[in-house]
Amino acid sequence: MSINRLRLNFTQAIEAYLHYAPRLPQVAADAVPAKTDYVDNLLSIADQFDLIVFDAFGVLNSGPTAIPGAVKTVATLQQMGKKLAVVTNDASSSAEAILGRHRKRGFDFNNENLISSQQFIAPMMNAYTDISHWGAMAPTFWPFDVLPDHVEPLGEDRALYDAVGGFVLIDSENWSDAQQKMLEESLAANPRPILVGNPDICAPMGDFLSVESGYFAHLAADACGVMPECVGKPYHHVFEEILRRNPGVDRERVLMVGDTVHTDVLGGLASGIKTLLVHQGGFLDGQDIEGVFARSGLRPHFCARAIGHGIDDEAKQTACCDA
Repeated sequence: MSINRLRLNFTQAIEAYLHYAPRLPQVAADAVPAKTDYVDNLLSIADQFDLIVFDAFGVLNSGPTAIPGAVKTVATLQQMGKKLAVVTNDASSSAEAILGRHRKRGFDFNNENLISSQQFIAPMMNAYTDISHWGAMAPTFWPFDVLPDHVEPLGEDRALYDAVGGFVLIDSENWSDAQQKMLEESLAANPRPILVGNPDICAPMGDFLSVESGYFAHLAADACGVMPECVGKPYHHVFEEILRRNPGVDRERVLMVGDTVHTDVLGGLASGIKTLLVHQGGFLDGQDIEGVFARSGLRPHFCARAIGHGIDDEAKQTACCDA
């Protein structure tokens, strides 16, 4: 994932999540814990769980660098025999590329651990049997051959926006205000399906929050009244795949670990699994955590500064460049 993206500050990001909350998965009131237990780190509660699911950005890494303590924490969990999964809404990269970046940071993950929203995009498109020509929010180098039908990247040609039968919003790298205006105008004149491969509104990139495809999808929906169809956290596809891959694990023994309330915590609660929110180095770093809980009507079962807070990695964290 590149850092060549538009940016939001925290206030803008949280206001967007709150504003668009009615479009996100809904959680029954009795699924939200009455209180949050504040813990030192993930290892302090690891014995309660057999399967631990990690968001990547803001939990394992912030931008290109591993968060301190995360590498050693993951390695310790693996030594304990815990089942691990890594879920990502980074639909811009292949599984091999994502795993390669994690290995450079010091994590030992494999294909069985990784679940990416990219794998759900083609099935979502296949449901639209009447559409054979799609316009994509994605850079020209994106591997369009993994998708069905005829898919063209949206650029500066307004005619293409009007010609396609639907839109697939995958990767907001280099997406401009001019392109967004053309998308909204085209949809307002002729509403069509809006499919979203990365429903995140923003992502922590070290010292800033990058604007992601989900943000632009909601603006497009505002312009035309078409509800975006999304895959990735917090939507059910990811969590169903996690449980499918681990049929012997009791749902009560599964923990979702993330850094955002409206993606990671919401997705976990909606799927009936326990949740741990971390807030150091991620989306909520330095923010009023309880205030966010109160405003959103959501809260996790557990909260910690970081999964490896107070745990020193034995080796220096390795920075890597996201391709």
